[in-house]
Amino acid sequence: MRRIIAVAEYIFKQNFRNKILNILIIFAILGIGFSLVISELAQEVEIKMTKDFGLFTIAIFAFLTLVLSLTIQLFEETELKTLSLVMVKPISRTEFIIGKFFGTILTLFMNILFMFIILLFIIKLRGGDPWDIKLFLSVTGTFLSLSILTSVALLLSVITTSIPGCIIFLFLIYILGHLTIHLKNLQYKITNQIINRIIDIIYITVPNLELFNLKDKIYMNFSLFTPEYVLLIFLYSVLYIIIMLFITIAIFNKKEF
Repeated sequence: MRRIIAVAEYIFKQNFRNKILNILIIFAILGIGFSLVISELAQEVEIKMTKDFGLFTIAIFAFLTLVLSLTIQLFEETELKTLSLVMVKPISRTEFIIGKFFGTILTLFMNILFMFIILLFIIKLRGGDPWDIKLFLSVTGTFLSLSILTSVALLLSVITTSIPGCIIFLFLIYILGHLTIHLKNLQYKITNQIINRIIDIIYITVPNLELFNLKDKIYMNFSLFTPEYVLLIFLYSVLYIIIMLFITIAIFNKKEF
């Protein structure tokens, strides 16, 4: 366990040492602050606009943080050969993958928490209720979805041969993850069996990120914010992450360097 924590701490520190990531955080803060300008343009629904734009900004910049973190890690491992240095230490490949996963999601958690605190401050400044449970659940959904994408990103980093290819596939899965439920609905209108089988495969293998997209449903039916639904998406994320990590570790253990 100590070795996993050591790897996670190393990944976390390396991410925050990178100046590009710090610049991204600054842009995220400016993006959330821009919600003040947006709300001024729609004063009758200023609190709603502030919440919507703030949650959207958190989701987008958190995903970009994941992409940048993945890029930094892959560059260091492939170009700077840091992976070879790690492999000669008394750390198993399984411990390395698990530690890398937790180090990355810790980076995401700190970034999301920092942006969310700023959003709550702005909502309070505008006279809204910063302690709305839906806000907290929406951000929790964002974090869970990005935790799933982190596990997918680790698998892609093991099976792909280039950094651009890994990033492109991650963007593709991010887009498909938000479209899977729409593809499933479209399936009822399609009679071609081959296309239906392809849709079934995509629906099963690609993470259903729309389940976690609570920020777009914050003013809809409260049934999406019940403890049962939150438990459902939590269990779904844990199961998907475990499967992805298991596959990643199995492939990584057979890989030669």
